[in-house]
Amino acid sequence: MIILFLIILLIVLAGIFVMWASRLPGGLTLDLGSGTVYEFEIVWALLAILLAGAAMALVWSLLTGLVTLPSRFSRSRKASKVKAANKALADGLLAAEAGDADLAKKLSKKAAQFADDDRLKLLLEARAAEISDDWSGAERAWGQLARLPGGQLAGLRGAASAASARGDTLSAETRTREALEMKSGADWPFNAMFDSQVAAGNWNEALKTLAIGEKRGQISGESLRRRRAVLYTAQAAALQHNERKESQRLLADAIRSAPSFPPAAWHGARQLMIDNKIKAAQGVLELGWKARPHPALAQLVRRLDTSATPATIAGRLKALAEANPDHRESRVLTAELAMQDRDWLGAVKTLALLVEEKPTARLCLLLEKALRGYGDLTEAERWGRMAVTAAREPEWSDIDPRGSAFQYAQRDWARLVYAFGDAGNLVHPRYESSERELDASRPIALPAPGSSPAEPKTPRTEVVTPPLDYVPSED
Repeated sequence: MIILFLIILLIVLAGIFVMWASRLPGGLTLDLGSGTVYEFEIVWALLAILLAGAAMALVWSLLTGLVTLPSRFSRSRKASKVKAANKALADGLLAAEAGDADLAKKLSKKAAQFADDDRLKLLLEARAAEISDDWSGAERAWGQLARLPGGQLAGLRGAASAASARGDTLSAETRTREALEMKSGADWPFNAMFDSQVAAGNWNEALKTLAIGEKRGQISGESLRRRRAVLYTAQAAALQHNERKESQRLLADAIRSAPSFPPAAWHGARQLMIDNKIKAAQGVLELGWKARPHPALAQLVRRLDTSATPATIAGRLKALAEANPDHRESRVLTAELAMQDRDWLGAVKTLALLVEEKPTARLCLLLEKALRGYGDLTEAERWGRMAVTAAREPEWSDIDPRGSAFQYAQRDWARLVYAFGDAGNLVHPRYESSERELDASRPIALPAPGSSPAEPKTPRTEVVTPPLDYVPSED
């Protein structure tokens, strides 16, 4: 349509030109030198000149076309080749993502014949090998891609993943380390290296990688501090008895990083207790309790000094509760101290409010003990029965039947790096696997000085109102 319009436009312009030229005066005389003279009107002379110019332009165009024909043919072939290569690469990548290994391999070979960019060929070859579970072939293709400009980071990532898939963790870590040393905004080298080191229990190297992630802004805030606290504590827990000084240094770093990580406070205080630094151990436990109360910390307070009197232990427990008085664990501790002082009614009142909020097996057992001390055996038996079916407490599961706490295996520490580090959760595997834990009613009341634990005191006359959700049966 455009060509037709141009032709019509040229005809119209030519007509206008002829009409204009026909009005011009004069003419053109052509003397050939042999006595022959030709005379032309000006209009025909101009038309002849135009036609001659057009003919010369046409001849020049034909000659130029013949000269450039080979190069144009070459460009056409190249364009066709690029089109075929692009189609093969696109179809091959789609086939690889769809899981069609045979078609992906076929198209990979086709792309290798036509594609000029080796990076795309290697990318398709690597993906085709991956979906065929040919991890050695995939690693080889990714490794070749990593040596090409612009393909280093992608190649290293693929090579690390392929090496990991075939079980070569050393090669995977080497590739990841190479990527980590590159200047890039990608966060996968940091995450992959950190995850690998944590899974292997290489806590010291994981701390170094964490520092790199912090420097590059790939991790910050609470996640950074909590992860670091778990790593410091795990590293300290793995040291031998004769490395206590190094262990204490690591645990101090863990507490500074995240005071809300109870295992750090527990292990730190225990190390000090071994060195007979009771006051310092008590201070560490109070610091941990203030940040995040945990029953294991209270249990350790009871065992800080075997020569301490019950009154001394009670004073330490009271100081612990006062470090965070409104917390649930502080209220439980207050109830236990009341039972130690034989204030059964005060203990019952405190525990009754707690079970109203959240009845657990531990609280039911404590309430049973308090009611027995008070003298209400019927109600005590009822709460003892409720303890059988009540929910367990994740925090209490950290304490094993011998009274020790936070005894994690390597895989448990590794899980804590993410569970506590990223979400702030602290759940011992004992809780999930329903393993045995410390009897909540056993280590509660230490006998008061000079008192005889043979018989409970006569209950006071004040009436105790049971929790509203649990009405005692009528006789």
